[in-house]
Amino acid sequence: MRTIFVNVILIFLLLSLATCGLKTKNTLSHGPLLSSVTDSSAAIWVRTEVPGKVMFKVSEIDENKIQWKRNIYAGENSDNTCIARISGLKPDSKYKYKISAGGSIYENYFSTTGRSFVNRRIRIVYGYGYQPREDEMPEGSSVFLKMKERKADAVFFLGDFPYTEKGSREQIRNGNKELREITGFKELTAGTATYGIYDDHDFGPNDCDGLHEYADEALEAFKEYWPNPSYGLENDKGIYSSFIIGSVEFFLLDGRYAARQDEINPTMLGKIQFDWLCKGLSQSTARYKVLVSGTPFSRFKKDCWAGTYYINERDRLFKYINDNKISGVIGISGDIHRNDIFKIPIGDNNYFYDFTAGSLARVHRSPPEQYPEEMIYSYGFPERNMFAEIDFYTEPESDTALVFRAFSGKNGLIYEYVLSPDDLINK
Repeated sequence: MRTIFVNVILIFLLLSLATCGLKTKNTLSHGPLLSSVTDSSAAIWVRTEVPGKVMFKVSEIDENKIQWKRNIYAGENSDNTCIARISGLKPDSKYKYKISAGGSIYENYFSTTGRSFVNRRIRIVYGYGYQPREDEMPEGSSVFLKMKERKADAVFFLGDFPYTEKGSREQIRNGNKELREITGFKELTAGTATYGIYDDHDFGPNDCDGLHEYADEALEAFKEYWPNPSYGLENDKGIYSSFIIGSVEFFLLDGRYAARQDEINPTMLGKIQFDWLCKGLSQSTARYKVLVSGTPFSRFKKDCWAGTYYINERDRLFKYINDNKISGVIGISGDIHRNDIFKIPIGDNNYFYDFTAGSLARVHRSPPEQYPEEMIYSYGFPERNMFAEIDFYTEPESDTALVFRAFSGKNGLIYEYVLSPDDLINK
């Protein structure tokens, strides 16, 4: 009897050791996610099951020779995430990347940008607001797979992605992990350059500004999970940055960290980010300048651009664009749980177009019974899964500047709207 008891104990100990061994095995748990692709660089994000080293190898397809190789540590302090910042690549070249962590290996491809991007159409897809319990896509499908079918040059997620109650580091980490396990997310983002910004629900409480108690945690958690080109300036915290794809320059805006819903000195961007944006627009040589915003430019809600606190800052921005005759500036935005297009006058018979996508997985709002004067289009209920797309035509002789499309995950193309070059010239 004693022998049997001893054997049982030994078996239990062996099983415990085996289980511990499995738990400590370093494998990929999430990702990869590709981002920040330029003519000479790229970034790749991954997360591992436990802290450990991740090997990244990048090789040019034509030469089949390793161009870049690094071992990067995914540590506990960053929730087992790490970002490979790859440099020294050639323009207009196709690369294969290979990631190894413990027993797991993942391979995919990406292409650097370059002169070939300047004179061809650039396509982006974008969305925001994913609430898993409100997703109605059929099993085995997803809104992310539908976005992948569009074969875009870049993907943008405009906030409320994920939803949290208060924006604590733990909530943001857990929400991001849940999102990145959804069917199609890795398939979409592992081979297409992907960029993110936050809005209120993935930064803090509903309609928050930057004064809530978890603001710094939210900022740091965002940086752990999104390998954007950069995050704010050395002397100004935030997630804002800009980058160019072909003839399109994108300005990722941070409408939360420096925001102050103050009765005396309200601001959405803060002085440093506002000045950075104006300077960037003035100096940009791109044909198109896209303001990537978590909130719409025409919604009268308190935490939106046209709300009580921020409308003066919005109008100062529009005045700057108009006075300095900066052409080709548009906005893409989220937040409203509906697809809207607004044509906003900014002075001297010039206009700013804002293209708000529908939510990726939310119950949508119905369009207004009567459109406001500035509204061109609106669509929402009964949809649950939507995203948007814009094609930028960069050939100077083209009679089409851009084409906006609203998509339903279940029902395909819903609406298309075209702007001509004349629509975007600041006269």
